[in-house]
Amino acid sequence: MRFLTVLGFSLLCAGMLTLFSQIQDLLKYLFSLGALYTGIQFFKRNESRGMRIAFVVTTIVLYFIFAVIYAIYLTIKAGTLPASV
Repeated sequence: MRFLTVLGFSLLCAGMLTLFSQIQDLLKYLFSLGALYTGIQFFKRNESRGMRIAFVVTTIVLYFIFAVIYAIYLTIKAGTLPASV
């Protein structure tokens, strides 16, 4: 059950951070505040050091995975794949 809690909060937080990094509008700051609020709620509910470390590490890893997936999506959508050598 603790694994699902960490994974759920991390997915939510990483998704919001990905949107924050990709949106170029004023709306991006709402996603930043949402990620901050999600982190605060997780830290309030779980006081053990291991759970907090797992949350932070999982969020960072998922953020990078989501960012790479989104970059690949944009590249495929634009149709500008690099020529093979």
